[in-house]
Amino acid sequence: MGNFTEYRIPAIVVTKKGTIITACESRREAGNDWSGVWITIRRSVDGGKTFSRPVYPHESLGEKVGETVVTWSNPVLIADEERIHLIFHQDYEKAWYCCSCDEGISFGVPVEITETFRALPWNWNVCASGPGHGIVSDRGRLVIPIWLAKGEIRLDLDKSGRIKNHFPSVAGCIYSDDRGTSWKPGFVTQGIENANETTVVQMCSGNFLFNFRNERFEKCRVMGIADAQLSKLSRVWSETSLPDPTCFGSMVKTDKKKYFVNCAHNDPAGFYGERIHLTVYESQDEAVTWKPLFEVDEKGGYADIGADEKGLYILYERGVAGRVKMLLLKRYIW
Repeated sequence: MGNFTEYRIPAIVVTKKGTIITACESRREAGNDWSGVWITIRRSVDGGKTFSRPVYPHESLGEKVGETVVTWSNPVLIADEERIHLIFHQDYEKAWYCCSCDEGISFGVPVEITETFRALPWNWNVCASGPGHGIVSDRGRLVIPIWLAKGEIRLDLDKSGRIKNHFPSVAGCIYSDDRGTSWKPGFVTQGIENANETTVVQMCSGNFLFNFRNERFEKCRVMGIADAQLSKLSRVWSETSLPDPTCFGSMVKTDKKKYFVNCAHNDPAGFYGERIHLTVYESQDEAVTWKPLFEVDEKGGYADIGADEKGLYILYERGVAGRVKMLLLKRYIW
């Protein structure tokens, strides 16, 4: 453990007791999604002023398979009453679930849930969740956005065949109706080109609003509404009021308002836009319209957003010399 060179892929939730729980990927090799990566959990009980020592929830599973260092990736957190649920992945091939019953101080032994991903109606060789956070519905259902890819095996990068491209891809969800004891497959997208990293909130109607990273050249988010059963998307559209430089962004809701955070740069000159002007947007009409609320940072990257009765919490990537090196937490007080 230790000797990490960069920290990426943020996740954040706030419990009912006010504890901030964060997760991220701690990477030993900069710029490599398939390097030795550990999921790192930290908690704060003073509003983010200080954080605990790290917890590594997969530590009992080991650091290597044979002689190969494992890539533990794509953490997704859910704050659910007195439990903190966590899903993460091993080498983009297996999915694991565990939970904490002590406000994130410790996590139980992980249980493999790859079978749920295999039950989704798409043939994949790469699986991942979120990243960021999932949600608890008004009826207690746990909902986790996921994505799957059927990627070309990159023998030029790794002779073992472990490394694969992350496209072509689809997005979708899995869910649990028994607080994480078992998981079921939901829908997968159709007609959204290379849908992948996704975030979700529940609407007042009981349906679910999904917000997809957009790989197309239009450089805006793609939105979709899933029925309450999570069996299909009934409507999909390009949300031109939400720019997307092909980057992970996140949503959260408070009462009847919904918030979205992402980099606001959408220059179509390149395939991947520059990740700058990290901005929070607000919708007061069930995602019919969105307006910029405030700029978090002139620069940015992947970002997750949490909320409580005091305000919003944005955990985001911040680069140094062109590379993401750290995560920052900013708080917006109501």
